[in-house]
Amino acid sequence: MPKVSQNKAEIILQAALKQFAENGFHCSPVSQLAICADVGVGSIYRYFKDKDALIHAVFKHVDSQLQQAVSRDFDAGLSAQKQHIQLIVNLIYYLKEHPHEFKFLEQYYSSPYGSEEKHAKFLRSEINEPPNPFVSLFANICQKNQQKLPLPLYLAMTFGPVIFVLRDALSGHVDLDDVLIEQIAAASWRALET
Repeated sequence: MPKVSQNKAEIILQAALKQFAENGFHCSPVSQLAICADVGVGSIYRYFKDKDALIHAVFKHVDSQLQQAVSRDFDAGLSAQKQHIQLIVNLIYYLKEHPHEFKFLEQYYSSPYGSEEKHAKFLRSEINEPPNPFVSLFANICQKNQQKLPLPLYLAMTFGPVIFVLRDALSGHVDLDDVLIEQIAAASWRALET
């Protein structure tokens, strides 16, 4: 794609991210997305087959940035506990600083759009390229724990509390400072040690 096209596609992705995060998928018609991106409706269809393709493209864009942030300075040589805490701390910091991305991902994974993606990403690790550090960590935890819980329960025990805390932080009910973020990550680890 020529540079101008890449820039226009990026502008559309950013406008769509903001609209989807603020208004939801169903309340963000393509005509409104075009207005927000300051492009014609035809331009959106030039880069994206349809609205569903745009939603998936926004997900890929957001997920790529999230994976980079979460994996930043990741040390696979650390103990499982320290790896987990490092990943959760990175996850919370990133999503706290990127509320549109958080709202979009929460909506995406809770919708038919992301349901299959979530299972592919976390429950069928052979699909992951490159490997997701959470997947490797959860597989290791599953092997070591005496109570063999299904992998989806480890996901729920890890991401559920993080999602609820971030919702409260973004609505102003909780002040997520450095100490509290570390405490949340440590508590998340203790929940997995059952």
